[in-house]
Amino acid sequence: MDRLLSERARPYFEKAQKLAPIIREYADRAEREAQMPREVADAFHDSGLFRILVPRNMDGGELTIPDSLRLCEEVSRIDASTGWNLAICVGGPMFGYNLSRAAFDKIFSDPRGVSAGSLNPMTTQVIAADGGWRFSGKATYASASAHATYLMAAGLVLRDGAPQIVDGLPVMRAGVFPIKHAKILNTWSTAGMRGTGSNDCVFENVLVPDEFTFDWLNAKSPWQRGPFANIPLQLQFVGNLVSVVLGTARHALDTFNEIAQAKVPAATRATLRERPIAQTQYAQAEGLLNAARAYFYNCNDEIWRKGEAGESFSIEDRAHARLAVVTAAKLAVQAVDLVADAAGMNSAQTSCPIERCWRDVHTATQHVLMNTARFEVVGRVLFGLDPGSPVI
Repeated sequence: MDRLLSERARPYFEKAQKLAPIIREYADRAEREAQMPREVADAFHDSGLFRILVPRNMDGGELTIPDSLRLCEEVSRIDASTGWNLAICVGGPMFGYNLSRAAFDKIFSDPRGVSAGSLNPMTTQVIAADGGWRFSGKATYASASAHATYLMAAGLVLRDGAPQIVDGLPVMRAGVFPIKHAKILNTWSTAGMRGTGSNDCVFENVLVPDEFTFDWLNAKSPWQRGPFANIPLQLQFVGNLVSVVLGTARHALDTFNEIAQAKVPAATRATLRERPIAQTQYAQAEGLLNAARAYFYNCNDEIWRKGEAGESFSIEDRAHARLAVVTAAKLAVQAVDLVADAAGMNSAQTSCPIERCWRDVHTATQHVLMNTARFEVVGRVLFGLDPGSPVI
């Protein structure tokens, strides 16, 4: 158990560990069906793990964001897709805090209330209407949408049929509405992270009351206090998906250690662990993963500390947070590549966890928030230039 985990989070950590057998039991089915099985979703609901960021007065855990990251990492050590779905479902309240208090209570007073959604505003159009906004378009890659009660979509605000521009940037609005108003398409067909069920959701002319919407680029909670009010929204969710990559990499390294204890490579008499090349690659992988975790968690712990202290956040803070995310993701992938190579043909067999871990981390790190293109945006900020993107 992570020594930096808070006492409030430890019971949830223990619950996650107890769910390991059911997660493993259904992992292959999730892979085949490209969806998290209902049995696993029910187990998370029953354990309260989907509600760790919901306030305690609503029967939630009211954990810190760093605690939630460590919890998602732990579940991802068991199965990457399950950890990803947990990260998505756990993160709903971070967005919900930017709605009105009544809207938040409406969504999360349901003990099985879960929101899924999309960060991509380019596939959705938003038009002002009496009492709210009309949303039309598509929420792409909406992980866990099959188990959600609400869908979040961000879109470009149109005025007279054209995107509204203010200070050179398009106006964007995010809205949350019952997912029954959308149609879930069967679009998720990938090499890795198959069990996330990250299908597209389409919707047409859905009227979303104003209190269920917020300014996407300038989100600010109208009622929350403390870190969730002080920390910019983009910094709140900066790392939830990277924690999944870190946990998946640990799964791969642990599996390699087990293989190396018993495997005797062809044309040799000694076990794999006695081969210098295996020793070297394993040590490198451990160093890379430990470095990734240290950088990543040091950054997120500091963000939370500043949020609790009510300190301000600069654009450079956002850039450094993104740099920690992308760097941690890249180092974790390198670690998995090393043990996959060292394991030989074992890692090419679908029966070996390393094979799935390899596919999962390479797929996960193509996400827009942790792929290589983010380095360019960060570099622009560090050079004192405009980031060239509304999302750092």
